[in-house]
Amino acid sequence: MDVKGFVVDQLGHFSVYDLPEVLFVIVVAALLGYTLARFGARQTGTVLKQMAFWAAAAALAAVFVRSQLPMAALMLAAAVLAGKRSYEMGNDALFFSVLVVGIGCGSGATVVVVLAMIPYLFLMRWAFGPASRS
Repeated sequence: MDVKGFVVDQLGHFSVYDLPEVLFVIVVAALLGYTLARFGARQTGTVLKQMAFWAAAAALAAVFVRSQLPMAALMLAAAVLAGKRSYEMGNDALFFSVLVVGIGCGSGATVVVVLAMIPYLFLMRWAFGPASRS
C-alpha cells in the first residue's frame, strides 16, 4: 500500500471534503457554547471557557457518530464512564475528551482526529487556563 492509500484509509467514514466542515463545527460550537453561557445564563469567568469547551467536545463526538449506531453506542459508553468518575469538572472534561479522541482514532478516522485537535487543543488550553504548579 502506498502512503496516499494509507492516509485515505485513516479518514474513516470521512472524505477530504469533510475536513473543513469538522473544523468549522468545532469552532462554531465553542462560540455558541460561550455565547449561551455568557448571555443566556449570565455566567462569568472559568465557567464560560468550560462551557465553550464542553460544546466543542460534544460537537467532536457528534461528528464522529454521524448516523453510525456502533459509534453512537461507544460515545454513550464514554459519556457514562465520564459521568461515573468522581473528579472535578475539569478532569471529567479532559477524561471525556481523551475518550472521544481514542474512539475517533479507533474508528479509523485518525487523520480527522489529528486535524480536529488543532483548534481543539487551543480551546482546551484557553478553557482550563494556566497550569497549576505543585
